[in-house]
Amino acid sequence: MPHQVGVEFDGSASGQADATPFVELIGGVLSEDGTDEVSVTLLIAGDELLQRLNREHRGVDEPTDVLSFAEEIGELLPSPKGGPRYLGDIAVSIERATVQAEAAGLTLDQELRHLVLHGLLHLLGYDHETDEDDANMSAREEAVLGAGIHAGGGHEGHD
Repeated sequence: MPHQVGVEFDGSASGQADATPFVELIGGVLSEDGTDEVSVTLLIAGDELLQRLNREHRGVDEPTDVLSFAEEIGELLPSPKGGPRYLGDIAVSIERATVQAEAAGLTLDQELRHLVLHGLLHLLGYDHETDEDDANMSAREEAVLGAGIHAGGGHEGHD
């Protein structure tokens, strides 16, 4: 049984992107990493929802580009009963992605893929608490999306 990836679009994000590339990206990275069958949910929404989630879960009352909620935090979008092990949820702001894509000289699709991958890597245990950790995460992102994903700058400090 393959990994289960659910994608939801909320509010201003509805109709702005196609779920298929995100399902393929997440499934491909999970398979490449040899991860057991898992369930991941992805929510693409606007700044308002990401700000609320950031405030409720991190105590930071401002919008952010991407948030990851590992299995121990609880599901934003429930996984089907009897399915594979729940890995976690990823929430991405399409509004932050639009601003960051322009600043970095990327397309919206490239920036969304970067943010989704960044969130997934957090669920897989990557972080950027130290310079070494940050270098490892950046290297993994570049291995999946190419070196150009970091070339333009313009990205917020991901959380």
